[in-house]
Amino acid sequence: MEREKKKFGVSFNEMQGELQKSTPAFIAYTIAAFLLMFITALAVFFFANKGYEQVLVPDVTGKSLTRALLEMQERELYPKLQLRYSDLPGEAGQVLSQSPSAGSIVKAGRRITLVVSRGVVIDHVGNYVGMNLDTLKTKLDMLYGGVDAPPITIVEPVFKLDSAPIGTILEQEPAEGTPITQGVELRFIVSKGASEPLVKVPNFLGNTIAQILEEMGKVNLLFDFKSHVANAGEIAGTVTSQSVEEGGEVEEFSHITLDIALPVLGALYSGDTVVEKDLNGRDETEVAGMRMEDLANSSHGIFSTEISRYPIAVPVKLDALPPEGAAYTVTSFSHIGGEITVPYSVPHGTVLVLSVVNQEKERFTVQ
Repeated sequence: MEREKKKFGVSFNEMQGELQKSTPAFIAYTIAAFLLMFITALAVFFFANKGYEQVLVPDVTGKSLTRALLEMQERELYPKLQLRYSDLPGEAGQVLSQSPSAGSIVKAGRRITLVVSRGVVIDHVGNYVGMNLDTLKTKLDMLYGGVDAPPITIVEPVFKLDSAPIGTILEQEPAEGTPITQGVELRFIVSKGASEPLVKVPNFLGNTIAQILEEMGKVNLLFDFKSHVANAGEIAGTVTSQSVEEGGEVEEFSHITLDIALPVLGALYSGDTVVEKDLNGRDETEVAGMRMEDLANSSHGIFSTEISRYPIAVPVKLDALPPEGAAYTVTSFSHIGGEITVPYSVPHGTVLVLSVVNQEKERFTVQ
């Protein structure tokens, strides 16, 4: 037994000595193994990424999701979808934004975040009674301003006297909750206040035709024009009388008659000398150089027609299409319909076109 222990002790000591001798080699082998593993890992990484070449991110904003996915697939890019409600109808299924942005350079296989519209929140008619009409129009313009065929439109409302503030929606059609499947036309009855607004009548006496035409767009009155040949002491082309005195207060779009003195053709000249002011208020000195044929080619008078009556004032415009030169607007104003009269002074052959709410109603050629 003692001999066996001795043998074992000698063997163990020998092993310990051998291990001490081989420690530097072991450490060297270990370091070499780690270096080999690191180099191998690096090689695998670069080899694995060798096939991911750089690509240009396409611009898919505003396109349908199907089209966007096809373009992403062509570039070996992978979409990450996010859905949210849109403010505008007709955008359902369209890409609203993307990240990274179009034109960015990324590696193939990169995920591109696409924000896709799931449609609008508004899918039925709301309750608009009590709202201000202009406020509602602004809201709908913000929602559907860029849409060719908005699902909700407001037709011309009917105004009536009411104690509610001016512009308040009193009644609506269709009713609240009506589904918005196709184009819906909203019809409203709107308050125009407890009483008709009053207008203070300006002084039109002595105003030229050009001044009157400009004033028509500023004052909510219905102008009825009549004319006569300028008498002695009257300046041709100016207002000589008005039916309501200056400072008088009348309801909005009340009628006021203005009488205009018109010149007689050929009466303005004696040879080459101007003896009176012309329709534009120019005196002898300013028009002394005008040629006789220039005056002979102009006409002045009262354009007259009749249009349908409207529950509220609508925009009216009179355009002139001269035989030479560009077209221009003679005047624009608001009117509730019925008979319309407008003074003019234009070249012979000019076509006068009256439009109501941007639709042509009457065309007249000046002789």
